[in-house]
Amino acid sequence: MAAFQGEKFICAQLQSILGQLSADDEVVIVDDCSFDGTRDVVRSLRDPRILLVEHAENRGVTKTFEEALSHATGDIIFLSDQDDVWADSKVRAVLDIFQIDSEVIVVASDAALIDQCGQLLGGSYYETRGRFRSGLFSNLIRCKFLGCTMAFRSQLLEKVLPFPDKFKVMHDLWIGSVNALRRGRTVYLDQNLVFYRRHSGAITAGKLNSTTRLKNRLNMVSALASYWIGNLLRAQR
Repeated sequence: MAAFQGEKFICAQLQSILGQLSADDEVVIVDDCSFDGTRDVVRSLRDPRILLVEHAENRGVTKTFEEALSHATGDIIFLSDQDDVWADSKVRAVLDIFQIDSEVIVVASDAALIDQCGQLLGGSYYETRGRFRSGLFSNLIRCKFLGCTMAFRSQLLEKVLPFPDKFKVMHDLWIGSVNALRRGRTVYLDQNLVFYRRHSGAITAGKLNSTTRLKNRLNMVSALASYWIGNLLRAQR
């Protein structure tokens, strides 16, 4: 989890997560130099499964997720936003997919939309955005990977980290796209396993204008091309 100014919602999110985990699981939170009470709220839970890493300066959401992933030690890694709520069945439903099929690398699901008070807004994320697709080219046209609904095997970490420095990319699209580029298998669960909160303080792609979206896609294409060429060169050595 990458956290920033999350004091209002992070406790409810963590409570929805922690109740589904075993004693051997972990929750890695990197706080990106919040100046509200985010860190105090996390500490107040006093849960030994929580690792809180605190930035001394703001580094942005992508770098913050990168650091959180670098601290992860589990076999299956879930991505989480600070302001959502997980459905009670999320962890079990996702783990079942990984256990049934050892070839699955990434699992994603749908998400119900809620407002800042936790009230359902009607419909779901993919009802409003269109059918989920895991293919590389379809996601370069319009991103369908929503980080807070994604989980993946830890073996993918060495393929996606570090995130590109030269080209600005979003962590969820990068993870999903690299897996697609490497022909890793993605499974989509048509279930609302996350209550995805929409509020004025959220950082969402929906706020980006068309010029910024185009620039982001060009950055992603450039980053993937550089990644692929780099792999080819290393393979020839």
